[in-house]
Amino acid sequence: MKAKFFILAVAAALASAGGLMYYLSTQPVVVNQPIISSEPRHLVTPEMTKFTDGRALKVASAFERTDPFGKQVTIADTTSGRPQFVYFIKDGCPCSIEVEPLFHDLSKRFGDKIDFIGVIDKKDEIARRWHTEMLMPYTVVADPSLEIIKAYGATNSAFSALVSRGGKIVKMWPGYSIGFIKEMNAMMANETGQKAMKIDTKWAPKKAASGCRFDEDDVKA
Repeated sequence: MKAKFFILAVAAALASAGGLMYYLSTQPVVVNQPIISSEPRHLVTPEMTKFTDGRALKVASAFERTDPFGKQVTIADTTSGRPQFVYFIKDGCPCSIEVEPLFHDLSKRFGDKIDFIGVIDKKDEIARRWHTEMLMPYTVVADPSLEIIKAYGATNSAFSALVSRGGKIVKMWPGYSIGFIKEMNAMMANETGQKAMKIDTKWAPKKAASGCRFDEDDVKA
């Protein structure tokens, strides 16, 4: 029931933003698939887990960017006094669409203490469209050359990293799942000195799922 509700909600949101017809017409592979999948499309591999676990306590790569609306954004900012949650988006990837509301819920809980930043693999025009159609409550920056994405070692969309105030990676995740969302919630609470509270993991899969690969030209569900 939740999955069906979300499909309708996303469709309504896209339509209200004036982008539903454009989105569907430019994503012929995706339209024949449900937005919500009951099973992970791309399972997180042991290699992905080993890599992301090994990134803990490493210095996070810093980047200065301007978002599509002209706002200056610093990834791995050590001057703001706030941790950051940075995650990586592949335009047209159904996995990226599925994970957005999960990260939005985390931002509702921690957005006043943690800066959330989406990084998308396209130019400003697509970043602006994604921000609008996904009703993002925080910023997204364009990374068409994949410079930021590669610096963080994100081979697939839905990779994410929690970065400390001091600019170090607290934890990196190779995708999303019920367990990952709960862990993100707990670690964000710890990083901000709050008491961990229960979070609704919605339709997150039980098995850890990653997104589509950034080196794939065609998105496949």
